[in-house]
Amino acid sequence: SSDSREIAQGETANVTVDGRFLYGAPAAGLALEGELTLSTTRDWDRFKGYSFGLADEQSAEPSVTPLTGLPVVGDDGKATFPVSVDQLPSTTRLVDAKVTVRMRETGGRAVERSLNIAIRPQGQMIGIRPDFDGDEVPQGGTAKFGLIAVDPDGKREALQGAQWSLVKVERNYQWYRSSNSWNYEPVTFTKSVASGRVDLTADGEATVSLPVDWGRYRLEIETSDPQGPATSYEFDAGWYVSSTTTETPDGLEIALDKDSYAAGEVAKLKVSPHFAGELLVTIGADKLLKTVTASVPAGGSTIDIPVGDDWGAGAYVTATLFRPGDAQETRMPARAIGVKWLKVDPGSKKLAVGLTPPDRTMPHQQLSIPVSVAGVQPGANAYVMVAAVDVGILNLTNYKVPDPETWFFGQRMLGLEVRDLYGRLIDGSLGTSGKLRSGGDGANMQSQGSPPTEKLVAFFSGPVQLDADGKARIDFDIPQFNGTVRVMAVAWTEDGVGHAQSDVIVRDPVVITAGLPRFLAPGDSAVMRLDVTDADGPEGDYALSIETTGELSTGTAALPEKLTLAKGKRQTLTVPLMAEAPGNASITIKLAHADGTAVEQTLHVPVRPAQLPVTTRMVVDLKGKGGSLRVDKELLAASLLDGASVSVGVSQAAAFDVPSLLMTLDRYPYGCAEQTTSRAMPLLYVNEMASGAGLASDADLHGRIQDAIYKVLSYQASAGSFGLWGPGSGDLWLDAYVTDFLTRAREQKYDVPALAMNQALSNLQNAIGYDQDVKDRGSEIAYALYVLARNKKASIGDLRYYADTQLEAFTSPMAVAQLAAGLALYGDTQRSEATFQAALQLASSTSAYDHYRSDYGSPLRDGAAMLALAAESKPVPTIVPALIKRVTQERAAVRWTSTQDESWMLLAARALKAGNDAIALTIKGAPHAGAYSDQIAGSDIADSPLTVANTGSNPLQAVVTTVASPIQPLPAGGDGFTIGRTYYKLDGTEANVTQATQNERYVVVLN
Repeated sequence: SSDSREIAQGETANVTVDGRFLYGAPAAGLALEGELTLSTTRDWDRFKGYSFGLADEQSAEPSVTPLTGLPVVGDDGKATFPVSVDQLPSTTRLVDAKVTVRMRETGGRAVERSLNIAIRPQGQMIGIRPDFDGDEVPQGGTAKFGLIAVDPDGKREALQGAQWSLVKVERNYQWYRSSNSWNYEPVTFTKSVASGRVDLTADGEATVSLPVDWGRYRLEIETSDPQGPATSYEFDAGWYVSSTTTETPDGLEIALDKDSYAAGEVAKLKVSPHFAGELLVTIGADKLLKTVTASVPAGGSTIDIPVGDDWGAGAYVTATLFRPGDAQETRMPARAIGVKWLKVDPGSKKLAVGLTPPDRTMPHQQLSIPVSVAGVQPGANAYVMVAAVDVGILNLTNYKVPDPETWFFGQRMLGLEVRDLYGRLIDGSLGTSGKLRSGGDGANMQSQGSPPTEKLVAFFSGPVQLDADGKARIDFDIPQFNGTVRVMAVAWTEDGVGHAQSDVIVRDPVVITAGLPRFLAPGDSAVMRLDVTDADGPEGDYALSIETTGELSTGTAALPEKLTLAKGKRQTLTVPLMAEAPGNASITIKLAHADGTAVEQTLHVPVRPAQLPVTTRMVVDLKGKGGSLRVDKELLAASLLDGASVSVGVSQAAAFDVPSLLMTLDRYPYGCAEQTTSRAMPLLYVNEMASGAGLASDADLHGRIQDAIYKVLSYQASAGSFGLWGPGSGDLWLDAYVTDFLTRAREQKYDVPALAMNQALSNLQNAIGYDQDVKDRGSEIAYALYVLARNKKASIGDLRYYADTQLEAFTSPMAVAQLAAGLALYGDTQRSEATFQAALQLASSTSAYDHYRSDYGSPLRDGAAMLALAAESKPVPTIVPALIKRVTQERAAVRWTSTQDESWMLLAARALKAGNDAIALTIKGAPHAGAYSDQIAGSDIADSPLTVANTGSNPLQAVVTTVASPIQPLPAGGDGFTIGRTYYKLDGTEANVTQATQNERYVVVLN
């Protein structure tokens, strides 16, 4: 609040802040910050309905000045500080000062409030008051205005010989040609209609009455003194619709005579066209309700529209005016369209809901909430849902109470489409250039915040049926909590809805609030600020105890054993905290008075490792007949066991570490065609591989893969090709890649439309029919042939031709392997084996990667693809063991893997599953047949070590992958880069953060 709602330049207003905690106590001792914002306005609170200053003046940018030297809030929760304005913007309007103040609690969170203070003008002002509502007068009517003159102190005074003029504001459209395209811009100009002089008196109100026709007008008042006041007011005549809503020349200006209508009333639609023609009026919501036709002259017309009983919350009135076919040909549009929302008053469908919870209650008690709904018809089924939520939570997002009346009875989206042949009727050179909406496909970042320090108060009853009297009672058990709970209710019947809200204060006799760190790391030290307020408890000494769990301690400092509290006062205590080990630490504060009053509160602080989890991967050789592996706590001796995990895999594809591979896959296939396919292809087999790896299946995966199929199909052109971001063509490798995915999806019983699949295969057949440039396009040709072979649509002659005569021209090992796999699909075993051998030989050379690859190739991707294709072939080629070894080496040599790498590695692991049947192992001494994989928590390894032995005759490999946070900080890395950090105060000077005070803000610059 302020002791003055209005001040002059240089004067001072004393602003008072009154703060209270949500549990009702004064917010004593809190700090304030804020700013003063100056902006222009045409309204003066002293003179309601009057406008001051020029209507067409461009508003000055608001100026913002920080408030400095603000006091600390006193014991009564109040603080007062002066506010003054020394400089004002140059304007014909009034100036408004907005004082914004933020009050910060001890934990650093702020609550913001604003107050507006009017600034008295520096000279005389003229006010204009329209004697009509809504800035509109009827066409052919009289616009009447009241005029006053006011001095800077807000006192009425006389003004002789004020000059007035009435001008008509019109808008035309200037077409121009730029960059081989037609564009337009609106041109506004005025025409003088009338003018005169008027004397303003200090006692009464001078009037000006002006007859007006249809259009937009502006009344301007000024004095003969160039430095004197000037004011203007714009208004419409004849239900004129502002051209800002129909800025394009083909907009039709329409207006309704009322804001809302009852069912059965007649709405009057005013049509103000730019040309005469035939009018089609359609009334629609989610369906077509009514149509009306009429002939409209150039001067406009009024159409009567009866409001139907079945119009629900309202309907859209769409008016389309067509110019007669025999009109003179011009470059103006052949039709104009206008749309208006016609609102239907809900009447008795809005229910009156009553909430009568208690004004105040205590924690650990039941909150009973009586609910009543008036107007429920006898025998009708009525229901209510009640929520009770901490106001502090609601304030975080400025949450609004659910308002079903606005939702059900408010304006809805038009559920109809408007289509015409307008584009065929005009010269295409007139079109304004379209603007494409563009944006990336990156998903929103996901983060997991710190757990709450205490149990959140957010309760929901679900639907509860009201009794015959329209009443019900909802009960919630309130946990440990001090604050305000907002109770929100939504009620409904078959034909009505309503809502209500009420606030309840919940608090202990003695309220404990704590300022806690968001999180700590082992070895960190911090302080916890305790604010203890005697709200309703007895005065005197309270015994104090503070207990922590093992993850946290209060150090060696001695803590006070008692606190002395006074009624309505707050005591502050600082408690040191030391983080000992990772976990969700608990702090329990207990207070007890001699009369039996006791308060207990438990808070939580997460203690997180200081280092992010580090992934290590080891490949261990298991010799035949006895090779063994032991996984115990020594493996994690340098790591924190909390949150650590170890995965072990033994199989022909053990080097691929299927459990870790499954965990790293992006299971949300979105993006362009290549990204979506790369992410979705391995997901076809995730659940199959997860069951074999001892991991849980993903129940929602089927729906996401099906969505990915429909997504890539939306990128398909009519000829069958695929574009990256929409229907397109020109990338045969992408076409083959997507078609391979669709083929595999169809094999896994997903819905792939036959027409789309046939078009995709026909596109591949057509492409390789005329594209035979093996040297530059070998990867594309080979992939297309393989996909066609998988669908039994390839030419065996083409496969043999390329294998026998053109093999050396292929530069991609994956492409050569695809030719070999295609031959195997047609049963040409001998050629397939020789071609696979050629693929391995090419991969072993360096020439495959010494030039640009357009197929997203890498040594690891090509090796995994070769292995997948070979292992899927029948009979299995002899190069599979060599490929397994090669892929294992390639995987160990790379630090980062691409989506393509991971996709083909999983396909290879799946193809190798058939060879796992001959594996014989012992796990913790027990026999185990076949491949083995498991993921074990770090704490379980410490209690029960894992031993794995190879009892078969063939050597195997085991992959052990650990994910854990190290106990000691890792050495600095950066690969040659360093990070510097500098702190600055808000005024731009460098800060010494070792002397920082609580809640002080800094700017951090990283370089």
